Amino acid sequence: MNSFPGASRRASRSASPSASPGVGTPRARALPVLETAPARRGPDRSTDRRITLAGLIGAVAFLVAATLSLAVRADARLGLWLPAHLALAGAAGLAIAAMLPFFVAALAVGPPAAPALRVASLALVASGAVGGVAGRLAAGGGTSTIAAGGAAAYVAGMTLVGLSAALSLRSASGTRRPVTEAAYAIGLIDVLVGVSLVALYLAGDPGAAAAWSHLRVAHAWLNLLGFVTLVIAGSLVHFAPTVVGARIRRRRAGTVAVGCLAIGAPSVAAGYATGTDGVALIGAVAAVGGAVALVVHGLQAHRDRAGWTTDLPWHRYTGGSLIAAPGWLVVATIVAASGIAAHGTEPGSWRLDRVAAPLILGFVVQVLLGSVSHLIPAVGAGTPALHARQRSLLGRAGTLRVVGWNAGVALLTVGVLGELGAVAMAGAACVLGSGIATLALVLLSLRG
Repeated sequence: MNSFPGASRRASRSASPSASPGVGTPRARALPVLETAPARRGPDRSTDRRITLAGLIGAVAFLVAATLSLAVRADARLGLWLPAHLALAGAAGLAIAAMLPFFVAALAVGPPAAPALRVASLALVASGAVGGVAGRLAAGGGTSTIAAGGAAAYVAGMTLVGLSAALSLRSASGTRRPVTEAAYAIGLIDVLVGVSLVALYLAGDPGAAAAWSHLRVAHAWLNLLGFVTLVIAGSLVHFAPTVVGARIRRRRAGTVAVGCLAIGAPSVAAGYATGTDGVALIGAVAAVGGAVALVVHGLQAHRDRAGWTTDLPWHRYTGGSLIAAPGWLVVATIVAASGIAAHGTEPGSWRLDRVAAPLILGFVVQVLLGSVSHLIPAVGAGTPALHARQRSLLGRAGTLRVVGWNAGVALLTVGVLGELGAVAMAGAACVLGSGIATLALVLLSLRG
């Protein structure tokens, strides 16, 4: 394919004049994957594409590290803390830092930010994630100057990510996307506040240390159910239709999803920080509503799709991953909200182990793997023949990998929530098998 987001529309126009959803027979509506020169020349994005791809490669490296960390003794990796932070602060954070400015510039037809600014943002986010993880591990899970420095670097990196996007918007010549832009802006505010809280704690601030049992939960909601979830939702509003081959248009469900998710995490965080149960519960209900709306948006895009005639396994994997993932966000937000409903803002009402499978694996990592598998042939340099080989490689056993991953997440979720060890182990085996296969194919495709 050419590049996000216009390639699908160009392919649609080139494939058939009757490629609009709901028109013509299924055969007439099917879209081939085309490598065509853009009809209208925009700003040069070649350098920005290379920087973006480098960020995605770094995100894959963090995912590999998160997978390998599962082999470390539970006490040495602080239980789920190490793999979760490698996957979230590392992989998801770096992927967002790479893709958010790229998406903004592409959607708004604006010039990319200066390469030095883009590279600095990625370097700070990656080094901040590494420093935070290394410092906490070295301190045995306690406070650490190194970890505090890592958190500060992470905040600086995300600030540069926002600046990169803002500079592109300032000179944009295309249609503005207010829903996506709002999701990105609020998501970045969430992470700046959430990581600043942990930076204060790690630096030994007395006020943060005294309130950390509550601020820890606020930090988790702002970063995971605020920043990561909201940025993914804002991206899926346009990216999911692109991947499944549907028309990119404003859907009310996408607006509702972003609006509810934007309200949810900050409200829950404020509720925990102030001990106000009602505020936290309202925010949790809003988060559930946003997750449901995101599912509806994905189903609408899937219903509107025109279909594809080439690289079907690749499309099944990438499209299937992005459509399935929001369903797990619904499960995760319901589990998290039930804790608040039952126990209010007591710190014990939030348990990472209860939401890790649906939220981290089912939603965040599944979107990341599906997106990377779609974007490597789309934004990477190379010839049409190379991109075709990459699509063929990334589509191998695509349906089996999607089914295996989601079946594994389901078994793991049921096993953890129902305290069924054998079921959880079976689910973990399915997820590991599908995940390792996908990571191997991604790494092979990067070799060209």
